[in-house]
Amino acid sequence: MKKQVVLFCMILCVALVANISSAPAQDAEDPYVIIVEFTFDEKDVDKAIDLLLDMQTQTLENEEGCLIYDVLLSEDDPSRIFIYESYENEVAFKVHESSDYFKTIVSKQLTPLVKESKVTKVVPLSQEESFIDEEV
Repeated sequence: MKKQVVLFCMILCVALVANISSAPAQDAEDPYVIIVEFTFDEKDVDKAIDLLLDMQTQTLENEEGCLIYDVLLSEDDPSRIFIYESYENEVAFKVHESSDYFKTIVSKQLTPLVKESKVTKVVPLSQEESFIDEEV
């Protein structure tokens, strides 16, 4: 019985902490921002960089809804590349993902070179003043 009570209290605490720290849901018209982290084999890094820089050029030239598309090389680990992408909203991001050049460059050419990848959706705090003003 004591184990069940302790377990219940632990679950309740985790749920309360998660509820307190969770941010309000974004509106469909809020900026859509992601950070993508790729890891490649050393032999594939140069080709991956070329593909990602081509993707950057295509995106910035063809997508009005793309605000920022930065390709960043890790200073500590040259096999890790980050992409910082900012779009006017989620719809603009979906336009990006459905483009022909995305399908060709990312899906067909880049994906086979990727050892690991991670996508993190982030919220720009400078545009989310409610995070700062909210009471906890």
